[in-house]
Amino acid sequence: MKVTVCVGGTWNAFRLAEQLDRRGLLHRLVTTHAPRRGERISPERIVINPVPEILMRGPRALRLRWQIGDYLKAVSFDRWAERYVHDCDVLAVWALFALRSMRAARRHGVRTVLQRGSTHASAQWELLAEEYRRWGHAAPPLDRRLLARQLQEYEEADYIEVTSRFVLETFLDRGVPRERLLHVPNLGIDSTLFHPAPRDARPFRIVAVGLSLRKGTPYLVQAVAKLRVPDLELWLVGGIHADLAPFLRTAGVAFRDVGRLPHSALADVYRAGSVFVLPSIEEGLPQAVLEAMASGLPVIITPNTGGEDLIEHGREGLIVPVRDPGAIADALLSLYEDEDRRRAMGEAAAESARAWTWDAYGDRAVRAYTGLAKGAGVAHA
Repeated sequence: MKVTVCVGGTWNAFRLAEQLDRRGLLHRLVTTHAPRRGERISPERIVINPVPEILMRGPRALRLRWQIGDYLKAVSFDRWAERYVHDCDVLAVWALFALRSMRAARRHGVRTVLQRGSTHASAQWELLAEEYRRWGHAAPPLDRRLLARQLQEYEEADYIEVTSRFVLETFLDRGVPRERLLHVPNLGIDSTLFHPAPRDARPFRIVAVGLSLRKGTPYLVQAVAKLRVPDLELWLVGGIHADLAPFLRTAGVAFRDVGRLPHSALADVYRAGSVFVLPSIEEGLPQAVLEAMASGLPVIITPNTGGEDLIEHGREGLIVPVRDPGAIADALLSLYEDEDRRRAMGEAAAESARAWTWDAYGDRAVRAYTGLAKGAGVAHA
């Protein structure tokens, strides 16, 4: 079996390419830039075109609607990449960048696997549109051409690969047959970087990574406002999205704006924390949850993170309903008041995270793709 990985960017595509290359199964990695996070991929297997990245950044630099650049990037990359999708058995191609590539692959008898990291595009739009209305915004930023493009990709792909059971359900709810869906959680952890360390009981430090309406950040801030306890800190990590800034200015809650960090510094933040919270409205399966777990933090998440693939409620952390600051506050208070429970959950989280290696991800992907390449149908990973 030979697999071509095709992506206009990064996501976890480079990890997939690395795992396939180690097993002698990678035909090509078709992308817009070289590996940046230490992924080891044979250079002769990589084909790079940086122009689509430039086309994306231009409109952003001119402060045009940011998704105009995303559309230009998607179309230009797809037009260029279609020439590199032959002479393989399986094409693993990321959504938005796939229409012409999948059509070209089909002409060569190649099976196509469309990678979708988030929920079904229609579900994503509906969830975010409702959330934006709740906070007084007209609508989330969206180029309708990107939505239409993804819906067409869903129709034309042989298979659609999804990363969590939550995402899987959004595709089933919109009529995609189960036999066309591959459930392959595409996460792994670098245990040399993300690992536990001794930590004090106080201050009780709440760590949140990814700050936006989509990530449910306002509900976390509202929850913290309910906690009238000493020695509590809220650390917000990552750039603050424009849709969230007006809320934070008037929320009346003290927090530390940690800003954007390289991965090495992010690992230090996790080790300084007491609990990780991600109350997302819509996600696929965030890497940040696994990184926090590997660092020995209990996690408080919503089902809409996809994190039920990673944790059992009450063991590695707590699962709370979406849009429920009261439930988040109760979960935080339970860990604040019971240090033994918090430590036990953190230890269980670190133990569970150790099973989520990049090699294990490679095994899941290969199991799924092997049946497709042989024409045997879906082999669920």
